[in-house]
Amino acid sequence: MSESARVGWEKESGTYYEIFGPSAHGAPPLLFIHGGGATGACWRATADGRVGWADQLAERGYECWLTDWPGTGRSGNRNGLDIEYGDVVDGYRRLLRDVIGRPVVVICHSMGGAVTWQLVQHESDLVAGVVSVAGAYPANVVAKSDVVSDDGDVAEIVFADTGVQMTVDRRVMNLYGDGYIYQQGIATSTRFPRDKVDEFRAALVGLPPKMLLQRLGVLEGMPIVDQPAGFEGKRIRLIAGGEDPAHTRDIEDRTIGLLRGWGADAELIWLPERGIEGNAHFLMSEENSDEILEVLVEQLDAVGAPVA
Repeated sequence: MSESARVGWEKESGTYYEIFGPSAHGAPPLLFIHGGGATGACWRATADGRVGWADQLAERGYECWLTDWPGTGRSGNRNGLDIEYGDVVDGYRRLLRDVIGRPVVVICHSMGGAVTWQLVQHESDLVAGVVSVAGAYPANVVAKSDVVSDDGDVAEIVFADTGVQMTVDRRVMNLYGDGYIYQQGIATSTRFPRDKVDEFRAALVGLPPKMLLQRLGVLEGMPIVDQPAGFEGKRIRLIAGGEDPAHTRDIEDRTIGLLRGWGADAELIWLPERGIEGNAHFLMSEENSDEILEVLVEQLDAVGAPVA
């Protein structure tokens, strides 16, 4: 009998997945949820061409499920211009229930954080724990950004969390501009390989405009946690660097307070307190990503995903 493929698509949402590493025996697999403008490939290689976290974790014996949001990357049969946060949440809920079918530890980044909190809320029995890598907070605490101009097609918006101005074009899938890349993503990082920005941008894909407007707090729909019972006792760790303007210590502490208020076993892993300085938003792609991977592995153990 021929071997089963290790890639596939959830049939209703079109969500693409690929599996790395051995099948888990007792330990929950790792489900990776990327951020805006990325694909699952962001977990496989760094901007300067080194092997990424997912491949390294697979080599260590973890079963890794990499994914692309519905309507983006390799996920099929959806018009990205129609995609909203709710569609992405639905795709991951279906993937978790109907394809994986067993408890996972979620590793999320950036906009994928708000998706992850919905999995904890609605599919709590299938989420063994969470390690959030500069992941977005739930919309319970989202701030509405300032709309500088909006002609119905193109909006100029100043993001409330960072003060960075972004352009959102409702007619196309949106690529990040220089403002986001240099002022918010890389920002004051001393660890991002600035001579590799072109290589980094080559890996980015279009971001659904509705979803981006929801993240900025201009359009309603970034998901709120309104039934927090699933967070009770859930082991959650937040990892953040000291140079990320969208994940300052105050913002991360606020998120920790929210999660603990819902009963979660939540802790902030603030990298400067570990002696790891100079990191911004793209922790998995910065020059010291291997050092941060060791912190990630420690937190995987803490939330219930030891090496298989």
